[in-house]
Amino acid sequence: MSFDGITILANEKNAEAVKAAKILKEKVEKRFPIFEKESITSNSLVFILGGDGTVLRYSKSVVDKNPLIVGINFGHLGFLSPYDFKDIDTFLEDIFDGRFYIMKRNLSMVSGKFGEHLFLNDFLVQRDIHSHLINATISIDGVLMGSVICDGMLVSTSTGSTAYNLSAGGPIIDPKAPVLSIVPMMAHTLLKTPVIVSTERKVEIKIEPRNEESYFALSDGDIIDRYKNIEIFEITGTEKYVKFICDYSKDFFKIVNQKLAWGARDGFGEYLN
Repeated sequence: MSFDGITILANEKNAEAVKAAKILKEKVEKRFPIFEKESITSNSLVFILGGDGTVLRYSKSVVDKNPLIVGINFGHLGFLSPYDFKDIDTFLEDIFDGRFYIMKRNLSMVSGKFGEHLFLNDFLVQRDIHSHLINATISIDGVLMGSVICDGMLVSTSTGSTAYNLSAGGPIIDPKAPVLSIVPMMAHTLLKTPVIVSTERKVEIKIEPRNEESYFALSDGDIIDRYKNIEIFEITGTEKYVKFICDYSKDFFKIVNQKLAWGARDGFGEYLN
C-alpha cells in the first residue's frame, strides 16, 4: 500500500518510547520518506508512540491535515494505541499490505466567552479544591433539563468514554456512536444518572459558583481558564475527525473485556470465550 510519507512522534518523557521511535525510523525510512509535522498530508502515516494521552495530544495537533494515525502502545489500556512494539515487524507488514481498518473518531467543541476549544476525549468544568460545590444547570437544545449541586460536570465523547468518564461512573460507549455522555461529578443528590445525548444536539452548561469562589474548565486535560462568576459553556459535535488505523485482532470490545475485565469471573483481564 502506498503512502506519501511517514511521521514518527513519541512521548519524549518515556525513554522506551523514544528508543523505539529510532528503531521504527530505521525500519521504515528505506521504504517511505520521513516527514516532519509541517509536511504531513492526508495520505501520510503518523506513528505515535506512547499511552492514550500521548496519542490524544499528538493526533489533535495534526487533525487539520487529516493523516492516518497509528498508535503504538507504551501506556496501560491502549484504546487509541492498539499496536504493541514487540510485534513491530508483523504490524508494519500488515499496515503496508493494507490489512487494517480505519476508525474515524469525531471531535466535539466547547465554546463560550473564551472562544472555542476542540476535544477528542472530554470537557470538564469543576470547582477548585478549596471552593464550595457549584450549581450546574443543564439545557439541551435550549430546553432545561435540570440543575444539580456538584463538584463539576463532565461531558465525554464516545472516544473518551473509557477515560475519565469511566472513572466518574459514566457508561462505556461504542466508539462508532455519535453521542456525548454527561456525568455530574460528586453530585449532592440521589438522582445523578449519566445522560447520553446525540452530538447533533447543543448542550449548555451554566455554572453558578457560591460567593464568587473559583472553578476551572478543562478540555482534554488542558486548562481553558479559571472563573469566579457565572459562565455558560456550549458543547456541540463537529465534522472534524481523526482517522485511526486499527488492528483487526484487537477489537474495542475485546480490549474492554481483557483490560477492563468487563464480564470477567476468573480473574482480572481473563478473556471469556
